[in-house]
Amino acid sequence: MTNKPVFLIKTELEQKIGFREITAYCDRHLSQAVDPSASNTPWTVKAAFDPKNKDRNRYSNVLPWDRTRVRLPCLKGGSDYINASFVQLDDRKYIAAQGPLRNTIHHFWSMCFSQAEETGSLAVFIAMVTPLIEQNREKCSQYWPTKHQGTWDMSEALRAECLALHGLTVTWLSEESSDEFVLTTFRLESGGISKKVYHYYYLDWRDTLTPKSVAPLLLLSRKIQEAKQIDPRLIPVVHCSAGVGRTGTFIAIDNFLHLDFDVTSDTDLVSETVKTLRDHRMMMVQTSQQYAFLYQVAKDIYHNRTRS
Repeated sequence: MTNKPVFLIKTELEQKIGFREITAYCDRHLSQAVDPSASNTPWTVKAAFDPKNKDRNRYSNVLPWDRTRVRLPCLKGGSDYINASFVQLDDRKYIAAQGPLRNTIHHFWSMCFSQAEETGSLAVFIAMVTPLIEQNREKCSQYWPTKHQGTWDMSEALRAECLALHGLTVTWLSEESSDEFVLTTFRLESGGISKKVYHYYYLDWRDTLTPKSVAPLLLLSRKIQEAKQIDPRLIPVVHCSAGVGRTGTFIAIDNFLHLDFDVTSDTDLVSETVKTLRDHRMMMVQTSQQYAFLYQVAKDIYHNRTRS
């Protein structure tokens, strides 16, 4: 019997085959999503295809499943659509979102506030795992005010689109930088109720690739855990550009830290985690490199546990 979980000794070829199998499995979901004759399928994306919502999608091929999409609070005549999905891995919950566009900044903050209110959380935790610009292309709009800008008032934009919040402002409070990321805090306020926002901005992770080191991501996971110990109802909001590759990879890593690696089990925790992620949001863990990276991270976590 091996002294480590079986999935941790998979070869590089076995990992690539596993990723191809998951991709083929999920491609069938995508086929059903765009097939108008498909009925009674859990893979519909009707809200994303609605003409009035199309300009809310950063990429035309990365869309939330209808059954897991986050809904904005709206009045009659408004649209509740945002390109974001609820994700649940065991008892851990997340919101996976695309990087806001200029025309969806107020949607993003509306989602953050309304979800915090719905769960009874006093805070909002945002993990941003993309730079704003890559190779002269915008990957995410800067959706937060700077120190000099102070407060952004989005109330008029909400009223114009029939979103059901009683005004909405976001105010810069503080900022500190480290080698790993930039932490900015904000006050998000609506109707006399305020939430403190913890915005962790990790810049050193390029699209479709893997980070140079897992250490900053493990530290970010610890920050989430510390926040949840204070506020157990908090649901972290994680986003990159499309909200699937880096976002899915980080969520998987965060979940690994809370799993038991059973040496007697044949379960492949990487494969099962990615399948579950894709059941909640299409294309999560987007590339074979990110998939292989998860095996390396899982090995590191396991070895650190056995040494301690």
